[in-house]
Amino acid sequence: MKKSLTYQQLEARVELLEKNLTESKSLIKESVKDAHFLHTLANAIPIPMFFKDTQGIYRSCNDSFAEVIFGVSKDKIMNKTLFDLGQYIPAVSAQIYHAKDQYLLENPGKLVFQSSVNCADGLVRIYLFHKASVNNLQQDVIGTVGVMLDVTELENQKQALQEKTQQLEEHSVTDPLTGLYNRRKFNDIFATSLSIAKRQTRLLNFAIIDVDNFKNYNDNYGHLAGDNALILLSRFLEKCLLRADDYIFRLGGEEFGLLFYSNDEVNGREFADHIRQGVENLAIEHVQNENYQFLTISLGIVTIKHNSKSMLTIYEQADNLMYQAKNSGRNKILSLVI
Repeated sequence: MKKSLTYQQLEARVELLEKNLTESKSLIKESVKDAHFLHTLANAIPIPMFFKDTQGIYRSCNDSFAEVIFGVSKDKIMNKTLFDLGQYIPAVSAQIYHAKDQYLLENPGKLVFQSSVNCADGLVRIYLFHKASVNNLQQDVIGTVGVMLDVTELENQKQALQEKTQQLEEHSVTDPLTGLYNRRKFNDIFATSLSIAKRQTRLLNFAIIDVDNFKNYNDNYGHLAGDNALILLSRFLEKCLLRADDYIFRLGGEEFGLLFYSNDEVNGREFADHIRQGVENLAIEHVQNENYQFLTISLGIVTIKHNSKSMLTIYEQADNLMYQAKNSGRNKILSLVI
């Protein structure tokens, strides 16, 4: 037979129960206080945040998420999926976000990705999504939580910086007057072209082009007219390039460099002569050009058949040929096969 508790024992148990009840009420009160604090904190943070269950249903979000992304109150978002909110989220975007959620549910952990978002104010912003799977006390996955960081300005700055860097890189290898590649770029491309030429059946040709009596042109027409003449000449030379691996450079002053491929040396010389004749046909008046009434050029061209010479040697040979062409009457071509 079970022994009855004494009055003192009953009183002790009642005191213990009252103490436990008081502590429980205190914990509940603190929990409510903490929950209220977290709720207030979440709504005060100007960063969109949300929680979805394993079915993709929104169970919680802060004010920023509702207002900035959707432009509606939270109650119009709660208990709905992405696909229930088609008037706010494009179907393509909904599919992408859903796929990210599914990945997290199947591979618990964290996930970071970037995406453009159509916001409530009509603007498209770039957000960096930080998502994570959420577990209960039994470590079962019960949903996903997400935080969205607006990186639009950062991405715009990065894009502007990339464009500026690209412009600086282009300027570093481009002649400011004509827009052609400069001597620095010539050195790089010439070296690369020589290496490629060793593996090809086509012949690489290098020509130095110099405008005849250009000092006289500047003295007679002025430096502004001289600059305009060089620009016209540059545009013509660019149009003469037949292939993507043909190049024209402004080496300095009125001197240009031409790199192009040909099937043989005869074809290479014919192409160079076509350029020489084409420049004269531009009919740029040059009354101080001795035997010619228009602006003309002289060329020295080296066809590289047996690729054993250095860049410097090839350059010097083309340069010597160009000066010989000038000394023999100008508006001429002299060529050499090496």
